[in-house]
Amino acid sequence: MIKEKIAIIDMDSVCFSIFNGNKVLDSDGKPVKVLSQSGNMVFQYIEKTEQELEESADNIIKDIMRRGEFTHYIGFVKGTKTIDYKREILPEYKSNRSKESPKFWNFVKTYLIEKHGIYEANGAEVDDYVNVTRLNLPNSHICAIDSDLLSLEGEHYNWRKNIWVTSTKQEADYKLWSSVITGTHNNTKGIPGKGIKFVENRFQKDPIEPGEVLSCYIDHFGEHEGIKQFYQNYICCKTLEFIDGFDISNYKLREIW
Repeated sequence: MIKEKIAIIDMDSVCFSIFNGNKVLDSDGKPVKVLSQSGNMVFQYIEKTEQELEESADNIIKDIMRRGEFTHYIGFVKGTKTIDYKREILPEYKSNRSKESPKFWNFVKTYLIEKHGIYEANGAEVDDYVNVTRLNLPNSHICAIDSDLLSLEGEHYNWRKNIWVTSTKQEADYKLWSSVITGTHNNTKGIPGKGIKFVENRFQKDPIEPGEVLSCYIDHFGEHEGIKQFYQNYICCKTLEFIDGFDISNYKLREIW
């Protein structure tokens, strides 16, 4: 009997790969390059048809399953009110992101839900659902290209590069607390003037304790404002390990057809 090996897929990144247009080819079948406004030579693309979008979705999921040697999968795509809980803490969270959905977002999302059984992430981000699901399912692995997910503790699959990535608890904690200190993560601000060099010099790859990070905030902002700023940035940088009302039994494992 084959042991289950489950892929927990961040479908948002898959969607953007599905949207990628087809390269324009010349009479010899070679990709055409044109001069961009910035003065660089870039490939020329044309939009995919709806049929090509569907085929691209099918092929990417098949490739993830085949190359990662998975037996089953669960995937999550962005739903509604995904960042509301963070914007209650930090209104500027992800305000630097485009508010417009890609042209084919609804078409591809609907196809993934109806054809591949992908689930909507509502009330929390896709990253949160992927991580919480992984923590509730034995023999499961995060499948993503996003460094935030791949840097979490565990063994994960980068489907674009076709490589496995392992992150220890110490490495995962270091990445989290570095982000809380330095900011720039989804429009979080961190501690002004404290970049990665400060983190490297202060902690020198040793385990970082939350109290030490809080002390850095208090040293810079003072006690009241320091605690407030620390809390805002921690909430916005931390990937959830628990979602209120989440029940793994509500999610069905899928097999490739």
